[in-house]
Amino acid sequence: MTEGNPSGMSDLLDTFGLLAAAMLDDPLLALANAVAWLDPLWETSDDDVYDEGDGVGLALCITRSAFPDIYAGAVERIRSGATEKELDSFICGEISQRGLPLDNLEFLGYGIPLTACGIELSDPDLYAARSDLLPLVDLFGIRPEPGHYNVEVPDCAYTAGRVIADSLVQQDDAGLKQVGWALAWLFSCSGNTLIDFDDESLAEIPSLTWDENDLAFAIELIEEANGIMGDVSAGLTLLEANPILFAALEANIQRTYKALAKMKGKQDEPRIRLEWTVTLAGGDGAAVADPELLQLRRDAA
Repeated sequence: MTEGNPSGMSDLLDTFGLLAAAMLDDPLLALANAVAWLDPLWETSDDDVYDEGDGVGLALCITRSAFPDIYAGAVERIRSGATEKELDSFICGEISQRGLPLDNLEFLGYGIPLTACGIELSDPDLYAARSDLLPLVDLFGIRPEPGHYNVEVPDCAYTAGRVIADSLVQQDDAGLKQVGWALAWLFSCSGNTLIDFDDESLAEIPSLTWDENDLAFAIELIEEANGIMGDVSAGLTLLEANPILFAALEANIQRTYKALAKMKGKQDEPRIRLEWTVTLAGGDGAAVADPELLQLRRDAA
């Protein structure tokens, strides 16, 4: 091709056009072209996809296997000229809609994002932020002192809280169950890691990876935690609004504490019958016994 003579460039373009047409006429080549267009990372290893600090590259790598539909949407937006900020907003929003809270793409590298809902009863900051808990924890002998850096929690408080929470969640009345979940949250005995762990405790365990099994487990864990926290809020509100129920809770705490005190130095296991009122179900206020006698093990945590 000589300068000023476009014929050489024209021949090159014609050749490109012929090759493109031939590729589209061949089914295998056409399929390969579609794969390369729809999935630009099809033959790229994870290490080659992104550099440190490349949030979009990291997100494309993770969503390609974990969320193929989000990956396809991101690739489509890249083809359309979307900015990095727009891609960040799209991917974070889509992942958050799946129940996984994500504010920034760079957090993806730390594993599946989880939010701890648990509390630490010995932390005075808890009661500064949640003064509504003071009347409830007072029933268990937990009484924060102003100016102290640590709140004293009686040794038997967690055991009593667990026993009473277990009793309440076994009741037929939905309101009593909600109070039970409130106590399970308070004493970190719900069985759900997000409910029982605070941020510090959650940070000490290995993060869940983005593989299929961990992802399914994380979504189930979060959904369960959200449901429990809804019951926790309802249970705390019910306790505050129902003095009869509050008094019944106080009486059962005292029963449990007395039983725990009798366990010292004894080999047998005391049996406790906890009682709850039926006023929540529209009854006449008479007390009903827990359907099961609760046994306390001497080695209960």
